[in-house]
Amino acid sequence: MPPEARLLTGLALAVATVYWATPVAIRVAHRLSFYDRPVGYKGHAAPTPYLGGAAVILGFLAVTLALTGDWRRTVPLTVGVVVLWFVGTVDDRRNVTPLGRVAVELALATFLWHSDVGWNLGLGSAVDLFVTGFWVVAVVNAFNLFDNMDGAATTMAAVVAGGVTLLGIAQRDTWLAVVAATLCGACLGFLPHNLSSPARIFLGDGGSMPIGFAVAALAMIGVSDANAAWQSLAMGLLFVGVPALDTALVVISRTRRGLSILTGGRDHLTHRARQRLRTARAVALSLGGVQAVISALAVVAIRGGSTAVLGAVLVYLVGVGVAIAVLDTRLAPMGPGAATPGPAAPLEPPRPSRLAALPRSLPLTLPLAVGLGVSPFFSGFYDSQIWVPAGLGLVVLVTAGIIARPLRVDRPAVLALVGLGGLAVWALTSSLWADSIEQAIVEGNRWIVATALLAAVLLLVRSDRSATWLVGALATTALVVAGDTLARMLGSDGASLFIAGRLDGPLGYINGQASFYLLALWPCIALAEQRRRPVLSGLGLGAASLLASLLVLSQSRGIAIAALVSGILVLAVVPGRLRRAWVLVVLAGSIFLALPWLLDVYELGQASSVPTDVSSAAATATLLAALGAAVVWGVATLGAKRSRGAVSRLRPVAAGVLIAGALVGLGVAVAAGDRISRTIDQQYTAFVRLGIEPKGSGIASADPTTRLASGAGTRYDYWRIAWGAFRERPVLGVGAGNYDRPYFERRGTTEDVRQPHSVELQALSELGLVGALMLAMFVAALAIGTARLARVARSSASARFLAVAATGSVAAWLVHTSVDWIHLLPGVTGVALAFAAVLLMRRQPPDTAEMATAGARRLHTRFAPALIVAVALAVAGVSLSRQGLSEHFRLSAQKALAARPADALRNVDRSLRLDPEAVSSYYVKAAALARFNQPEAARHALLSAAEREPHDFVTWALLGDLGVRMGDLAAARRAYDRAIKLNPRDPALRAALRDAAATIRRGNSGG
Repeated sequence: MPPEARLLTGLALAVATVYWATPVAIRVAHRLSFYDRPVGYKGHAAPTPYLGGAAVILGFLAVTLALTGDWRRTVPLTVGVVVLWFVGTVDDRRNVTPLGRVAVELALATFLWHSDVGWNLGLGSAVDLFVTGFWVVAVVNAFNLFDNMDGAATTMAAVVAGGVTLLGIAQRDTWLAVVAATLCGACLGFLPHNLSSPARIFLGDGGSMPIGFAVAALAMIGVSDANAAWQSLAMGLLFVGVPALDTALVVISRTRRGLSILTGGRDHLTHRARQRLRTARAVALSLGGVQAVISALAVVAIRGGSTAVLGAVLVYLVGVGVAIAVLDTRLAPMGPGAATPGPAAPLEPPRPSRLAALPRSLPLTLPLAVGLGVSPFFSGFYDSQIWVPAGLGLVVLVTAGIIARPLRVDRPAVLALVGLGGLAVWALTSSLWADSIEQAIVEGNRWIVATALLAAVLLLVRSDRSATWLVGALATTALVVAGDTLARMLGSDGASLFIAGRLDGPLGYINGQASFYLLALWPCIALAEQRRRPVLSGLGLGAASLLASLLVLSQSRGIAIAALVSGILVLAVVPGRLRRAWVLVVLAGSIFLALPWLLDVYELGQASSVPTDVSSAAATATLLAALGAAVVWGVATLGAKRSRGAVSRLRPVAAGVLIAGALVGLGVAVAAGDRISRTIDQQYTAFVRLGIEPKGSGIASADPTTRLASGAGTRYDYWRIAWGAFRERPVLGVGAGNYDRPYFERRGTTEDVRQPHSVELQALSELGLVGALMLAMFVAALAIGTARLARVARSSASARFLAVAATGSVAAWLVHTSVDWIHLLPGVTGVALAFAAVLLMRRQPPDTAEMATAGARRLHTRFAPALIVAVALAVAGVSLSRQGLSEHFRLSAQKALAARPADALRNVDRSLRLDPEAVSSYYVKAAALARFNQPEAARHALLSAAEREPHDFVTWALLGDLGVRMGDLAAARRAYDRAIKLNPRDPALRAALRDAAATIRRGNSGG
């Protein structure tokens, strides 16, 4: 049978089968007394039969099995539909717990994924399985929630299935088109009975759940041919756009009103629409029409490429925001007998639920925390292909959050947001005078993402309870990363984690990985300070010991400084100093016991890879030290809890012991003052004379077991050049991201870096005094937030926990990024910003008078801030979208260079149309043209790059290489000479210039 005939046959047979089967289902429901009775918030006037789902599913399955032949996809689809029909029907009759339903849905999602019918995003099996499970659960429950009015879910499913049918036809996927058409027909066959007035039968959970499952599976299959993972997900969202809007509206509305999202009620999109459209039939047809437009937009967009996809998604998101803002109003009663809306009345009071005690923002807070916590597995999200889409997602989240739940912050948070946002705006503005416009825009976008992340956490975390969940999730995920590291060290893969005897993995940058562990250390110390739960206190110190051992394995001098300064700050600022001091003493003792094995890794791993037995011994020592610290501190805490009177009497003794120890240490330091002074002088001399680190970042030192006491390195060179650039252009700077220009011209080493390894010096050199002022505003806001939280911590145990965790982590990040480029690792910096939000969040609501005054002023002051925020979000979205799409096309061109140069040329031209200042895109274009043997066109592309960034030595080096290839050695020599002037210490450039000069000499002599 031709595909077109199969499609039409499936549609017609499904309509007829379900239309004639539905009256049978009504009779069976009457015989079994299987009714939906009008109680509570339900609006129908009389008991109405269930089992409509049985008729729909019967017709759908019968026609599908008769007409389709691709059993690889048919079997998992039909199995899932049958299982959910059974579970939904039981739920209609007896009630199945939400947890049980979700468990079944997750099992079916796993079955889909194992059958190659789930998401395949190219991000790894674990990510694909997680997204498939989340997608199936979300879509099934979205359709289940949407089944709250006659014809709503069935009409929506028919429209979505129709859109997937069109997509299957466009993609020439006969199976997809036929099955989607069959589902559409089954829903259409049911509608006449369900949309009668009154309805003769309801769909029930036995219909909405399997229909939602079928929609989820068909949508995944339909959008799987998209060019990029984000496009697939975006198009899947559009195909369930209206049900997704309904779910978002209910969650946001109930959150704003303080109701549990599990509470039943008449506040869905359908109920709100009915207040305006009067009849269920009008609501079903209207919302179905909206979904038809969105589905058509999705079909067109997925065939039109990335730009069309992005435009479609932005249109949808704007529409969602406007719809929520307009529709989230109080509802009129629509119960039995209420034909027209009456006066506004409160909704049904929430039912008591254990989940109601949890923070309402937890479904968003936990994924955000876990996402940041796993960043070491993804190189700290350093790749812009990760942080740009993530930044767009954060901008969307902030936009939706501001619409749904206005951001209420006080002065410290405003100051911090203005500081970070000001850095972003000033960085983007610096493209007007920067040598590299593209690098300025990229750096501006980095600050945009940082600002959006801080705003998103401030939106989500509004109480100490939600902040505790955030801190706990971050620390727990970091401990999972640490556990993975130790497991690999105990196995045969330990050597791959180290470079020159220093812990490098899994993040791939030694100092970045160490910074990540140090940020997670402080929540563990905060947990160890808890007095009431000895078990948790012991576990906290054990976890802190484990992370501290990994810090020792990094042999990072910057981490040593950051740990010392953050420790002093937390001891000085946050109440509870005596207990915290003893926590640190026990922690130091546990590290001291494991130290010999930890130092063996560095000592034996500098010359070659770390031996397996040495790595395993270090991991074992780490675990034993952590276990010992946990047991000792847990027992001590338990004893203190049981004998509080004795503890009170011993407090002066404990304080005296600490003071005596400090005095002994001070005396030893004074006695060894001359030696310490000589060592400091020697190491300072090594620092300013550029003692160069060997490749791999091991440092020649008098002590081969550790590098922590060595001052040798190249930081002085980076900072010297940054300070010189600032002095030359103190107000504006050289432009965001443009530090590499003066560095390569003036460097005293051969180190290839592009940032000064200090956030303060980067701000000064690249953004001048204006950028430094913005950064100072951000730091000042953190200081104010720290002082305020420390005051609250005097009388609140939960606030003290948060104060220790957040103050220590933020201080450690600030110190470490002052001597390194940690702020350029979005994953690590994201963790620090999450802790910063804990310091900055608003804890005390304004008093009644203040609220009344604010209400009086609201009409006069609301518009201007809203306009500023709207413009800022629009600029952020456009800037990130532009960079993301341009990079996507450029990377596609790079992948196609070898096998498909024509595709490469087409994609790179798209990239340049989006971002004509991207020099790297001109490099790809030149390479593609060279493959077509068009050297002059390739030279023109490189000259276009040089015109945009005349101080980029890479461009001139490529022009030199092209000149050699073309036989124009004189042009090659001129290009190499220009490159060397811009980067005089590059040995490769000098070698290329010598080769070109030698070739010219041989040519002139006839050789």
